[in-house]
Amino acid sequence: MIKVIIPASGVGARFGADIPKQFTELKGEPILKRTIFAFQCLDIVDEIVVAVPQGYADTVANYGFTKVRHVVEGGQNRAYSVYAAVKMLPADTEIVLIHDGVRPFVTGELVQAVADAVKQHGAAIACAPVTDTIKQTSLQNNITATLDRSQLWRAQTPQGFTYSLITQAYLQAEKDGILERVTDDSALVERLGIPVYVVTSSPANIKITTPEDLVIAEAMLAACLPPDIKGRDDNFSKKVTIYTDGACSGNPGPGGYGTVLIHGEHRKELSGGEAQTTNNRMEMMAVIIGLETLKQPCEVDLYSDSRYVVDAIEKGWVTRWKQNNWMRNKKEAALNVDLWERLLPLLATHQVTFHWVKGHAGHPENERCDELARRAIEHV
Repeated sequence: MIKVIIPASGVGARFGADIPKQFTELKGEPILKRTIFAFQCLDIVDEIVVAVPQGYADTVANYGFTKVRHVVEGGQNRAYSVYAAVKMLPADTEIVLIHDGVRPFVTGELVQAVADAVKQHGAAIACAPVTDTIKQTSLQNNITATLDRSQLWRAQTPQGFTYSLITQAYLQAEKDGILERVTDDSALVERLGIPVYVVTSSPANIKITTPEDLVIAEAMLAACLPPDIKGRDDNFSKKVTIYTDGACSGNPGPGGYGTVLIHGEHRKELSGGEAQTTNNRMEMMAVIIGLETLKQPCEVDLYSDSRYVVDAIEKGWVTRWKQNNWMRNKKEAALNVDLWERLLPLLATHQVTFHWVKGHAGHPENERCDELARRAIEHV
């Protein structure tokens, strides 16, 4: 799996805003939040480390992204920030991708291409071909040469490296005392004499550095975007409806659960089962699987026909059980503690409103969940 570092600790002096540019809103959401979400959505990414300015760690932590394992305070420039983030990665890390916090339009296809290139070459960066004619000048602003643009590229991110290589590059840069002059991770690897492979990117992978860039980004969001970016933008409308049901053939016995998620025009059905379980556990699993499927904090209306689940949450029973070391009373231990401990953090992440519905009473989505659960039992 891949670790991603997102340096976002700059103050954005060129942007001219009251807050760092990475926290400026782009169509109602902070630019940095959009950038993090691009990687949160990718299955190949299992951990994200974000470097932020002093005083902004809680802001990023409150975004609620499950893959953001560390939020570190950045250093005096980008290189120091990246280096601080590298130090947070576990020693068994294989591939590290480093991506600017203000490049929110990175696509999953580009991330995959850079990761694949790292596997083959050890180091790779996204670059866009130069399309303008490039002139070289003297200090007096007189043209001294017209450069061959066919061999010129504009460096972008993500930039990817094996963990051992990027660690070596930063250690050497620190030893040589040049970190304060570094603006590009690839340059540190190049200093070691190691070739860096170029992955062709798109000019649409823009870095939002100035107010003019923000205008362009807003226009891009209003236009037709690649499907994965359009899908990410749609997901910032965070209202989701989840229907759940569990079933058991015998109690205990083989059981199954069914879950239906609805977000706008999108619908997803999930199911599964266990050979030896109880009805209450399957009711809980239906809820857990539905909430675990969500890739960012959401406002959730959740429908269940389980009084056990709904009342335990809505009437505060489970909170009291946990406070009493998972005892229902002085003599009786609470049941299904493993599932409650799995469910409670999800309820803390999402804003969930529970709705009890009467089972087998003709509610179409409840009936569908029951059907999914029954079919799952047949497969156990």
